[in-house]
Amino acid sequence: MTVLDLGVGKSAAISKITAPEAAAERLRALGFTSGRVITVLGYSLFKSSVLLACGSVRLAARRSLAGGIEVSA
Repeated sequence: MTVLDLGVGKSAAISKITAPEAAAERLRALGFTSGRVITVLGYSLFKSSVLLACGSVRLAARRSLAGGIEVSA
């Protein structure tokens, strides 16, 4: 299951991040690492991007990047 499968306001733990190395490194620097809880704050029109929260960090991610963040409920 990926972040895109979660509804607004739902939380889950990150299990794996599959992204290009530069994007994965940036996510790790922001605290989006395995085991951390991630919350979906909202979606844009047609789910082309998603607003995520991990701790005190808020991140707007495109669909392609969010689809690479696997979570476990």
